[in-house]
Parts: sequence; C-alpha cells; structure tokens
Amino acid sequence: LKASVLMYKVWNLWKERNRRVFEGKSAQPQQVVVFIKEEMALRRQACGSPVIL
Repeated sequence: LKASVLMYKVWNLWKERNRRVFEGKSAQPQQVVVFIKEEMALRRQACGSPVIL
C-alpha cells in the first residue's frame, strides 16, 4: 500500500510539473494533495483497491 501511495504522489507531482511547464498553469500544494486523493478514490471504486499490480 505504501508503494502505491508513493506512486500516486510522484505521478501527480509529475503531472503538476507538466501543467506548469506546458500549460503555464499551477495548482497550490493543497490542491495537488486533493488530486492524489481523488485518483486513489477513483482507483478504489474501479478496482476495489488503490494498489497497482
């Protein structure tokens, strides 16, 4: 579980970096945390677990 949480954190940090570089937009750190939680919730709904196998 810890590895999957780390993966979601890194993935969303990467997406935020790309948003800033390529779109000229930025989110507050708190919003990035919300994005991470939303993605984990969507994964949990779709697969029953946030774990990526």
